[in-house]
Amino acid sequence: MPAHLLVESMYKAINRRDISAAIDFVDDDCIYEDLNFPQPFRGKEAVKRLFEESCQGVPDDLQFVIDEITVGDPLAAGVLWHVELDGIPFPNGRGVSFYRLSEKTGRLSFARDIVEPPIKLGKAAFLLIRLVTPLVRQLLKSQKSKSKKSIVSSPQSTEVELSERRLSVWLWMLSAAYIYILLLSPPGQIVPGEPAWAIQPETLKEIFDESLNFFFILPVLNAVGINYINSPTLHPVLEALFNFAEAWIFMFLPLMLLDCRVSNLPKLPIWSMAMFLTNAIICPYMALRQGKPLPQAQDETQKGLLARVFGWIGLIVGTIALAWGFVGRPEFGDLAQRGQYFGEQLLTNRVTLAFCIDLVLLSIFQAVLLRAVNSSQSKRRWLSYIPFWGLAAWLII
Repeated sequence: MPAHLLVESMYKAINRRDISAAIDFVDDDCIYEDLNFPQPFRGKEAVKRLFEESCQGVPDDLQFVIDEITVGDPLAAGVLWHVELDGIPFPNGRGVSFYRLSEKTGRLSFARDIVEPPIKLGKAAFLLIRLVTPLVRQLLKSQKSKSKKSIVSSPQSTEVELSERRLSVWLWMLSAAYIYILLLSPPGQIVPGEPAWAIQPETLKEIFDESLNFFFILPVLNAVGINYINSPTLHPVLEALFNFAEAWIFMFLPLMLLDCRVSNLPKLPIWSMAMFLTNAIICPYMALRQGKPLPQAQDETQKGLLARVFGWIGLIVGTIALAWGFVGRPEFGDLAQRGQYFGEQLLTNRVTLAFCIDLVLLSIFQAVLLRAVNSSQSKRRWLSYIPFWGLAAWLII
């Protein structure tokens, strides 16, 4: 039976919910790739379970309709299809599939299904690709170089390496979740507010105004009579949150430069991007770092003038930011009113939520990096567990 006729017959059997008839067209060694699943279904029994689960509890009037099918190759066929419910096209129910038959048995030996995604990222998908491609390239290069080395490891070291790789995978998953949920997810789907691809003018203005008041430089210049550009008037809670987070990321540069686990990554450009995109950059960096081999035991890291300068600047700006959030611009109300405003913003403003999540992640990443650059005998390792101020103190002392 030619490939296109076999595929058509298989679709008809599935539409009848006749799994036995459908599975008769499948080879014993079939590999079926449904890209909704992380792993392919290998073997006739696995494909049968896929068919059964896909038909279980589905209305009888939900049908797969073939739009086009190739007929030129007796052993292969490509299909454009869509799903209909009671004769009406199902939303986001289109797909494309490829099927190949076995030369020996004439049954289905390979299949791949690609289903229309329910969420359309549009141009945001290009932004995501451009963002993560340089980091993924570094990871792939690292994995390739590792595969060329034949190193005899003890069972204990192998177990540690496996644990590190698992953590790297989790960090990549965290990176993807962070980028999708906070930057790309549609309005109201997971978190409040609008995504980067549908950002509103008022949100852009808020971000721009916060950037103008970066590290309170412009307000200070205005206060001493330098008024070439007037400082925007923002709610002090938003200014405080923005500048505190920026001060914390600012102090990460010397910490990243001192970390010997990653020496071939462009740390300065990565940190520079993180000053704008926060953990959309730091999370993938930490995932890449975790995928690198553990360094040999090292002596206590020697800090230079750069670390102390960054520590003092970060400490001063961060402390001012917190004080500013509590008492700055008295016209915005007392402490209770500011707390109420912060709660409202947390529930309605995606930018505010993102900064709060950043503070949690930065506290975790700070602990990881500080422990990495301090020897196990160091008396200052306890500073890694004190968010923000622990990092500032370690850089200054």
